[in-house]
Amino acid sequence: MITGIIGCGNIGTELALFMDKRKDFELKYLFDIDKDNSDNLTKKLKNSNPKFASFDSLIKNSELTIESADKEAVKKILKNKDLDKKNKKLLVMSTSGLFENISSLKKTKNCDIYLPSGAIAGLDAIKSVSGKISSLTLTTTKNPKGIANAPFILKNNINLKKIKNKKIIFQGKLKEAVVGFPKNINVAATLFLASKFNNIKIKIIADPKTKTNIHEIVCKGNFGNLTLIAENLPSKNPKTSYLAILSAIQVLKNINNKVKIGS
Repeated sequence: MITGIIGCGNIGTELALFMDKRKDFELKYLFDIDKDNSDNLTKKLKNSNPKFASFDSLIKNSELTIESADKEAVKKILKNKDLDKKNKKLLVMSTSGLFENISSLKKTKNCDIYLPSGAIAGLDAIKSVSGKISSLTLTTTKNPKGIANAPFILKNNINLKKIKNKKIIFQGKLKEAVVGFPKNINVAATLFLASKFNNIKIKIIADPKTKTNIHEIVCKGNFGNLTLIAENLPSKNPKTSYLAILSAIQVLKNINNKVKIGS
């Protein structure tokens, strides 16, 4: 499967290294706003020799496009004229970009779009009870390093270095969280897309003593109660859980699997 990756940072590199060991993926194209990132990624590969391509040509010539950049890249991808065609596939890591561009997502009829479960667990259960949910909350706890330089932090002049104990940084709605923490709260956008519940309550906690990224989901409805907790080790990038990368790798495996487990 001819593949292109948009975004050659930590996640893009890990996915490229996975595909480099496989015969069912042909990694041919890379794009990053900083060409040095794509060059550095290429140097780490043993079996693939992808070339740097423009944003548009990558989408046009790839059977599978992998987005591992940011929500702005997702917006551009969804509006690209060459995306929505049969036999095209798109894997999206920055799901907040889908949340903010729902209308464009709904217009996409032919391209298969894959959303990894990311850093949270239990999405199969959440999808199963969609339409029967009465309340849904997500509490995310991270080391302050994991939310450094987020727009909400900068706008409110929050000095994360002064936080010595667990502290609530944000409480609010999903839309506000996506704007304030675009690189930290993709899990919330994925949760919305799975649940289709419009009143998700988001809480973000900074804890200088934690070494893990913790996501706790509490979902209630006429089906009962679901409490789902994931304590994830960060990847090389403290903003990203290692589980998020592993879940994307599993999606890539599932694309070619004949037996698919889960709803």
